[in-house]
Amino acid sequence: MIRYHKIKPMLVQSIFRRGVFIILGTIVNLMAFSQTYTGTFRTPTGLATYHQFNRTGGGAAVYINQVDLKQPILRLSSGTATANKNVVFTVQNDGSVGIGTITPQAKLSVEGNILAKEIKIKTDISVPDYVFEPDYNLMTLSEIERFVSLHRHLPDVPSASKIETNGLDVAEINLVLLKKIEELTLHLIEKEKQLDALEKRLQKIESKNRFIFF
Repeated sequence: MIRYHKIKPMLVQSIFRRGVFIILGTIVNLMAFSQTYTGTFRTPTGLATYHQFNRTGGGAAVYINQVDLKQPILRLSSGTATANKNVVFTVQNDGSVGIGTITPQAKLSVEGNILAKEIKIKTDISVPDYVFEPDYNLMTLSEIERFVSLHRHLPDVPSASKIETNGLDVAEINLVLLKKIEELTLHLIEKEKQLDALEKRLQKIESKNRFIFF
């Protein structure tokens, strides 16, 4: 553990030679700081392939403050020592995070695939249980057929061209699909009632026919 407090340049060089790296080996003028920083930046014994920073006490291990609001807070590159080249991770000044991109268009932008065990999406979109309300205006199958013939997609479902232009809102499309399932369930219930009624009519007709033949 090393304490840094108004360290003279010679002391900084001495610490570096002992294998403790300060800010990735960059010697900085710490005379301007009046605080005491506790921590070690080192290469673990026998593991020369990476460096490790250990922080003791309260507070975060690392603070990075970007004063210029137009510049990113953090960028990590791979396979190069040149700034802003092969950037694989970036944090913008507004808190937006980009993985595989330096221009995130949302709080989290990923240029590539995402693998997760679980994803939960919170949304203010109403869950379509209102479909089961008695006064819900359910489109008939004939109306749906006319709509599909004209627009080539289901009602409330975005068209292929809109998805290509605007992308796909996962929360919204899942609730739309839930609504379609609920509407389909109502149609199936209604069709089952119609089949039951038709079966009863057939049974009555068959009973009358048997009576006539006997």
